[in-house]
Amino acid sequence: MQGIRSKDKGARIKVAGEKRAAACRAGFTLIEMIIVIVILGIVGLIIGRIINAATHGYQSRAAMKELQSSGRLAIDYLESELRYAIPDSVRISAGGTVLEYGRTLFGGHYRQISGTVMTVDDDLSGFDFSGKWLVVYNTSPTDFYAGVSSFSIAGNTSGSITCTTTIDRDSPGGRYYVCDSAVKVSRNGDGLIYYSGYDPGGVEDHGQFLCRRVQSVSFDLQPGTLATEPTVSIALKLALDSLSLALERQVRLVNFP
Repeated sequence: MQGIRSKDKGARIKVAGEKRAAACRAGFTLIEMIIVIVILGIVGLIIGRIINAATHGYQSRAAMKELQSSGRLAIDYLESELRYAIPDSVRISAGGTVLEYGRTLFGGHYRQISGTVMTVDDDLSGFDFSGKWLVVYNTSPTDFYAGVSSFSIAGNTSGSITCTTTIDRDSPGGRYYVCDSAVKVSRNGDGLIYYSGYDPGGVEDHGQFLCRRVQSVSFDLQPGTLATEPTVSIALKLALDSLSLALERQVRLVNFP
């Protein structure tokens, strides 16, 4: 009897082993496959989120860099012209959203004025001021845009400037400026537009984008004193999707009448 039981036990062990071997040869069970799929799904979701976050972060940094570059270039350009604008030609209107000024092409000192001719101390060889404006002792935006202190230039030699009308202004410091254009800067839609190529007091008709994606812009003029120069403050806000960037700059105006 003992021999028969041992033989039966051995047979059962052999059958169980064969079943396990058969199961191994058959591959994964359904439950095992489901578990693997779930794990792979979780891993894939985590990796996807990591990649998406990295991509979004890169895109956000690139967009912010674009906004910074565009805004700073616009403000740098305005600063370079405002700093040496025609003295007292800067005016701000429309609640601080429109900036105007006279763009300076040349400046120097003169010896005397006789009728329509100004004799200067500077060598004007190589310059052609025809069609530009001679500005003498401008003390207010009103005088500049009304043509009181600006005179249309007919031509020039190496040592003199001739205007189309009598030059009836005299600067205590003997200074003169040549203006090649009035300038207007304002927002139109989402763009900051730069208008130029028109007469002082005329109507602007040539505009180009200084920058886009403009959400708001404001200008402020602080008059100078005996101890300080006048300044223009520029506040520019740009926006792209959920990103926004605020830039500010204060520009000192260094020209004198």
